[in-house]
Formats: sequence, C-alpha cells, structure tokens
Amino acid sequence: MPAVLRKKVHGASTRAEVIDGAEDIGVAYQVFSDTVVEDVIVKNSPRGFKFHNGNNLVVRRCETENVKGDGIYLTKTKNVLLENNRMGAAPGEGADCCQFAYQNSDDNISSDVVIRGNLFLQSPTSTSNKGALVCDKTRNYLVEYNFIGGKNFSFSSVGDDAVVRSNIMRDGRMNDYSFGYGIGDKADRTGHHVYDNWIENNNRGISLSGFSDQERAFRKDIDIHDNVINGCDIAFFANRPWSGSFRRNIFMRCGQDMVLKGKGEATSGQIDGNYHNDGSFLNVVAPPLRFNSDGKASVASGEWTSEPDEIVIQWRDKGLDIPGANRPSIAVAPGMELSCVLLARKGRNWMLAIAETAYDEFTPRAWEEKKLPWQKRYLSI
Repeated sequence: MPAVLRKKVHGASTRAEVIDGAEDIGVAYQVFSDTVVEDVIVKNSPRGFKFHNGNNLVVRRCETENVKGDGIYLTKTKNVLLENNRMGAAPGEGADCCQFAYQNSDDNISSDVVIRGNLFLQSPTSTSNKGALVCDKTRNYLVEYNFIGGKNFSFSSVGDDAVVRSNIMRDGRMNDYSFGYGIGDKADRTGHHVYDNWIENNNRGISLSGFSDQERAFRKDIDIHDNVINGCDIAFFANRPWSGSFRRNIFMRCGQDMVLKGKGEATSGQIDGNYHNDGSFLNVVAPPLRFNSDGKASVASGEWTSEPDEIVIQWRDKGLDIPGANRPSIAVAPGMELSCVLLARKGRNWMLAIAETAYDEFTPRAWEEKKLPWQKRYLSI
C-alpha cells in the first residue's frame, strides 16, 4: 500500500494497513482531530509515523521495521494515547524510536499524553546518535509499562508534570553523559514522579543534568523512589540545583552510587534510605495483591532467592506512601489508586518488589512479548 498522507481531517482513521517502501513518511496526519491509527505497519521507509497539530489521537498496535528515521514523530498534539506499539531500532543519524518534539517553538508543544505498553527497540549497535523515547517540553504525560531500549540514552524526559513508572530503561552507553532516565536540557523543569522502574546498563542511571556544565536550570519537585538501578557506572547524577526526594532506590552492581556536582549538591531535596544489592538476593515471584470479601486489600511476601531476614511493607496511593500503612492488609476507599512495595533484606543486601495482580482490561504488548517481567501494579478503587 502507498503512504497515507492526510491533512485537515476530523474523525478519520487508518487501520490494518501495511505500508512498504514509502518514499518518505509512511503515515502522516496534519491538522486533525479524533483520529485512530491501529494495526498499521510501516517498513523499508525513510520515516515511520508523523502527527502535527491535532487533538484526540490514538496510535495503537502499530509497528515500524527497517525505518531509518524517527518511528513516531509528534508536534503540537493534545490528548494522545500511544499504546502497545512496536517501534524497531531507528538507525538514522539523529533518529529516535518515538519523539514528541517542539521544533524550537513553544507553539508546537504537546500535552496530555499517555505512553503505555510499547516496545521502543533502539539498539546499542544502531548508527543513531540518539535514543529511544523523547518527550521534549511535553506537558502532563504518563509513561508506564514500556520497554525502552537505548543508545545515547533510553528516555530523554525534558518536560513538566511527568509520571514515569514500571518501565524498563536500558543501554544508554554512547557517551559519558548517556543515561537511562534523564532530565537534561538547559531550561527549568518541574514535577517528575519516577518510581517502580528497572534502569539497567547505562553510564548514568538517572541524570538531572544538561548538555553542558552550566548550572542555571532548576529541577523542581523531582520525586524518585522505589527504582532498581542495575549495572550503571553512576546510579544517580545531578549537576543542577533540584528539589524533591531520592529515596528507597536499590543500587545493584553500580560503579558509584551518586555523583553530585556544583549546585547539584546544594539541594533542598531529600536523599535518604537508598540501599545496596550485590545481585545475589532477588525477588523471583512478585508479592500477590488481592482484594478480599471484607473490603480490604492484602499482600503476601512473594518468593525470594533466599528467605529474607526482614520485610518492610509500604502501601501507597497514587505512588505516594500512606503514613502508617505497613501491615499486610489495608482498608480501601473510593478514589484510591492503590499499590504496595515490599522492601526486603538478606544480610547486607536489600531488594524491593512491587505487588502484582493479573492484567485485566489492558495488557501491555511489552509484557506479551516477554520484554516486561511484571503484571498489573496499580489498582483504581
């Protein structure tokens, strides 16, 4: 099928198409609303999908294969759902698997975005000098249950009001500043809630930085907790002033725990309660999360490589600790988004596990393709 190019359309959809060998972009929508693109494959083309100046967009179960440039490229979009797509490695110079771009104009900023269940398969062997996922000046975005590969970086998250949880982010190794999760431009950024992720094999696991050594940009209300940072040269790096917290994270086989430089040291944020693991003590079966007939939720300890010496339970609402909620069961109330983390110790090794239940109305493609090892972790009451 030839490329799909649509302009000034409303209520239009593209479904179940294979676009092979487009001269430029496989699918492009410009000036649109109420648009659904599902089960579309773009392959052997210079670029994949492009969306500009639109509202109410769903891109679901789409794929790129042998696409040199950006897999999905979006500007000036609002109310966007990217769900269960599979974006192959983008090997072109400056190419990403997925990019929300603003093209040096605030008129092109995207907002109100959900990115979930996708596979962004950038590769360390790619000839790209970029990475997998970029949210550039994006506002109000939720990123969850994705596998995010990398090259120069895994996820460049340089917007405001972000919730980033239960993703795998790995393989940012191209430069000494390369990262798994990074807030790395020269402007102020605010409101990043980053939790329950597995961040692996990066030069810097999580980086509050920039593209130079200047120290002007402020990172405000950055809350980073309950992540496993594994096999990174530096687990946490900050050379900008920042506020918020960095707590209850696991440093597993990292070269250095934290490097705080310049104004990154003069922070009003809390750095407390982070733990080490040499890789010998792991959770092998997640703690099961259940609702009971008595109107309470309960959690069990799951299974570990060896019996823990101690386990600490912490229930959360919308990812935030519920004070005093440290028992195996909890009363629930309407409006909660309930989750539970277990922090276990064996000798000097600490490990965390997030309680799980079975997927129901939504199943991540990343899990179906065995790139994501966990099931549903957040329950809306």
